[in-house]
Amino acid sequence: MPWRHKWFIGAIIVLLVVVAGLVYWSEGFSNKKPLNVTVIIKSHDASIEFWQVLVDGVHEAAQEFDTKVEVWGARDETDVEGQIALVEKAIVNRPDAIVLAATDFDRLIPICNKVVAKGIKLIILDSGINSNIAQSIVSTDNFKAGQEAGQAMLQEIKGPAKIGILSYVKNAASHIDREKGARDVLSGLPYIEMLDTYFVEGSEQKAYLKAKEILQSNTEVLGIIGLNEPTSVGAGRAIRELGMKDKVKLIGFDSSVNEIKLLDEGVMKATVIQRPFQMGYLSVKTAVEAVRGKKIQKQIDTGSLVITKENMYEEENQKLLFPFVGK
Repeated sequence: MPWRHKWFIGAIIVLLVVVAGLVYWSEGFSNKKPLNVTVIIKSHDASIEFWQVLVDGVHEAAQEFDTKVEVWGARDETDVEGQIALVEKAIVNRPDAIVLAATDFDRLIPICNKVVAKGIKLIILDSGINSNIAQSIVSTDNFKAGQEAGQAMLQEIKGPAKIGILSYVKNAASHIDREKGARDVLSGLPYIEMLDTYFVEGSEQKAYLKAKEILQSNTEVLGIIGLNEPTSVGAGRAIRELGMKDKVKLIGFDSSVNEIKLLDEGVMKATVIQRPFQMGYLSVKTAVEAVRGKKIQKQIDTGSLVITKENMYEEENQKLLFPFVGK
């Protein structure tokens, strides 16, 4: 082979080695660089334990994956405009990813489109939007959880009954799906009359007042389903105050200290618990993997489980109800 050809081939090999080295260095540097993730939850209301536990999971993942995380929340779960403003603010800061628990199924869509258009990874947490634009959704399967609540109610109802549903806010995907799941089980049964769904504008106190109104105006009402922690606690307070725990069957959602007390007292017959710590942890983990270019699941179901007074003291269920005891 002529010496000029040998020289040319040698130069090509050297060039390829240099390029490969630069690519390897670039990817290695990128993978080691701390990422910035902004987590925007529905509410920063410290009285709602669900969000406090979820944020604990967020910070656990941030530490494990060496990620800078900022957690913001709207004033309350009815503050849709406030949450849209927070997402707008996050876009200006240009984090690597935004994790969002949407307060509204429809109204968050335009701002979420803007997130993706700016090249920022979008992960939906807990409650989604009416769009498939997010890279991944980390949440309870809320339709299935609603069915579990409906089945738990059927276990308690022994004859003709009216059943009312208390929903925290209108147009939140998680509550829409839970209501659909509960009605899927209970509607159409000849001995059950489903009442309207009552919205309480994001207030435990309004849930308490609405439950009292329902029970006092419908003496034959035998069942109430609360679709989250505040609606369940509010309804439980009303049932306890009216001395109706042996007559009214209350099925709730989540596992705050107040709900566990209601369960232990027999005021609440069952509660569908979620795994907010895992939800927060997996949302940040998934965001990091998405930014790193790893393959991620489109839908991650963090699971749900029905807890009753009879099974709440089982060892495995105690770990779910009190995840931080003994650590």
